Amino acid sequence: MAEVKPEVKQNGIVVNPSSGSGDTTLQVKAEVANRGNRVVQVATFEVEGTGVAEKKQFIANHVPAAEFIRFDNTNPAVDKDGGTITLTGVSNTTQITFSKGTGDIIGADVAAIKFTANGAEATSGVAIAGDPGAKAKYIFSLTLTAAANETIKARTQQIIATAKGGQKATATLNQTAGDPFIEVAPTEVDVPQDGSAVQVMVDTNTTFTVTPKA
Repeated sequence: MAEVKPEVKQNGIVVNPSSGSGDTTLQVKAEVANRGNRVVQVATFEVEGTGVAEKKQFIANHVPAAEFIRFDNTNPAVDKDGGTITLTGVSNTTQITFSKGTGDIIGADVAAIKFTANGAEATSGVAIAGDPGAKAKYIFSLTLTAAANETIKARTQQIIATAKGGQKATATLNQTAGDPFIEVAPTEVDVPQDGSAVQVMVDTNTTFTVTPKA
């Protein structure tokens, strides 16, 4: 009996076995499950019989996946002191456009922000070089700077990623409440004899009362 050789592959499609003797059923499948290719991927295989002059061939079409986009973490936490936060996700779209929804944690305009897609730099709202999503899904990463929370209430911020086809993914940043504080300025004033008022400014993020010091 002829030796049965292992699988053969092309363009992400695998055929097993790659050789045989007599009537044989070939198993044809994707090399990687859920590859995410947005465009059909085609592989052509030839079958050559010993002593047969003409080769036969068959074409395998890897059925495309629907265009999609998603964040890995849709509810990331943000420290009260703010700082850098990185959002990652997966998509197969040709272009990602970022925007801000409700919230006030992120001050920067993200409409034309730089990010990475498939390991290379990309720009929000601009076609991704090489269109990696045609062949497979890819990872994208967006780095933002969150402002410190100077209020005593927790805050949120929506970041929306929109694919070229209109599909949307939303991540809601959740920032913990800031510490309460209070300041007055100036700390000493001269009150006129004529009864007119002078001002002392209270700077605070909480409620307050004024009482005579014992």
